[in-house]
Amino acid sequence: MVEKEISEEDLKNMSAEEIAELQKQNCIFCKIASKEIPAKIVHEDSDCICILDINPASEGHILVFPKKHYMIMPHVPEDILAKMFKNVELMSHTLLKTLQCRGTTVFVANGVAAGQRAPHVLIHVFPRRENDGLVQLPKYEMNDEQISKLKSLLKPYITQVFGGKKSTIKEAEFIEKKNEKIEEDIVNEEVVKELKNDNVEEKDLKKNLKKKSTDNKNNEDKKEISKDKNKEKKLDLDDISRLFG
Repeated sequence: MVEKEISEEDLKNMSAEEIAELQKQNCIFCKIASKEIPAKIVHEDSDCICILDINPASEGHILVFPKKHYMIMPHVPEDILAKMFKNVELMSHTLLKTLQCRGTTVFVANGVAAGQRAPHVLIHVFPRRENDGLVQLPKYEMNDEQISKLKSLLKPYITQVFGGKKSTIKEAEFIEKKNEKIEEDIVNEEVVKELKNDNVEEKDLKKNLKKKSTDNKNNEDKKEISKDKNKEKKLDLDDISRLFG
């Protein structure tokens, strides 16, 4: 059966969820996980798979990723994420023992701005040797005032997420919406980048995604309007789960 070709007009009328589903259907890493596309698999379990990168940063570069499709790390359930990092630990140990390298680098490119190229969350693990020049981070100097200001910005959110203090529902809602906006921006940026080659005007696609996002947020606001926003409570596990999508 021949699949219907997706036109520019079809894309413009798609919701963010529909575009994400289309992207999933064409995801190379999902096809590797389902064995539709061959790959050099070095290890796999029921939820994760580890393969050799075909364009390695160094010999032995391994990709660890979930078999189920998740675009960015905040979307990955905690139990799957735990399994992923257990595999990362195994891969790192294996590289150190078998290749006699002096270390390993582990990183995640989370979003286009961070260098993410594929719409499927990946954890990179690759061998390092002294003076290999693979990763050279620029030094950014901060004075005490800048560091203190940054800490004051980060600390309340971190404390709130990990249940270190009581939080009003109003504060929790503000943080949740802010976190959702960050994730939405990352996902939408990925979608726009992936579909540029389909001759879709970026401004039109973003406009469509923004409209859908606004509609969804308005519906959520209507549901929450009757809540007592001044009542205090401590963030529980369900709150933390919602904060991280």
